[in-house]
Amino acid sequence: MFLVGEKVMHRSHGAGIITEKKKMQITETPHCYLVIQLLGSNSTLMVPTEQAEERLRPACEMAVLHRLLISELAGELQELPGEYKARQKHLEEKLKSGETKEWIGVVRDLTCRAEQNSLSAGDRKLLDRSVDLLSGELALTQGVPLEEAESRLKSLIQFRHELADGQVESADWWQSLRHRIAEPFTKSSAGNN
Repeated sequence: MFLVGEKVMHRSHGAGIITEKKKMQITETPHCYLVIQLLGSNSTLMVPTEQAEERLRPACEMAVLHRLLISELAGELQELPGEYKARQKHLEEKLKSGETKEWIGVVRDLTCRAEQNSLSAGDRKLLDRSVDLLSGELALTQGVPLEEAESRLKSLIQFRHELADGQVESADWWQSLRHRIAEPFTKSSAGNN
C-alpha cells in the first residue's frame, strides 16, 4: 500500500512522489488512482491503485542504495550479447525490471563497452535511460536536485573507469568509492537542515 508523500520508482517512468489519491470515473466503473509527480519534469502520472504493486516500488533507502552502487559498479562485468538485437532485448529487460541493481549493471556494462568500442545509437539510448533512472533514485533518496544526483552518478562512473585503467590504487578503491558516493550527498543533506 502506497501513501501520499511516499517517494516511489515507476518501472518505466522513473522517480516520483505520490501527491494524492484520486477517485475518477474514466470508464463505467470509478477507480482510485495514485497521482505521481515525476521528478525533473512538470508531468504527473496516474497509476490505478490496483496496479500500483506491479508498477511501483518504494525508492531505495540511502544505505541500501550506497551498498548497491559500491558492489555493482565495482562488480564483475557481465558479457553482453554481441548481436545488436539480442543485446538490446537483454538490456531492455533489465531496465524494465524496475530493479536498482539491474539498472546499475546496465550502466556498468555499457560504460565498459563504450570504453572498448563506440556504442551504437541504441546502446547509447539505453545507457542514457539507465543513468536517468538511477539519477532519479539518487535524487529522491538523497533529497538533492536531479542535476546534482546525475553529476554524482557520472563521477562514480568516471571513478569506475579510472579504477579499471589502474589510475586508482587498488588498496584504496573501496574507501575512495564509498567516499565518492556518500560525501557529496552528506554535505548537501547537512546544508538543507
